[in-house]
Amino acid sequence: MNAPRQPERKPRLDPDGDDRPGERAFTPTLLVTLAWYAVPMFVYLAWVLAQAPVDQTCADSGCTVAGRLSAAVSGGWAWTLSALTASLLVAVLLRLPRAGWRAGVAGSAAAILGAGLVTVVLRTAGWVI
Repeated sequence: MNAPRQPERKPRLDPDGDDRPGERAFTPTLLVTLAWYAVPMFVYLAWVLAQAPVDQTCADSGCTVAGRLSAAVSGGWAWTLSALTASLLVAVLLRLPRAGWRAGVAGSAAAILGAGLVTVVLRTAGWVI
């Protein structure tokens, strides 16, 4: 008697085969990378709003919500946007091969590598972060 035959499975990383659906989808990777910046930013801004205004900073920027937010964001927006741009570029580069990195892993790695790269470049250039 012959046993029922199992369909032949392709190896997971088949270089000659087609990609699985969504294998090179850039959108999930970019969204994970963006989340690594957006979530801490919203937590930080909520923390800034929850703190009581300090008289010294109120004299400089005003005690309004917009004044407190602009004072909190003004110091680090250039570094943050540079790091986000570098991270998004690294995320695209990590997803270019046909197989390998998944969206969550590539997005997380891209956020870490992009922020580290920008920090090293800006510190080498003499900027105080």
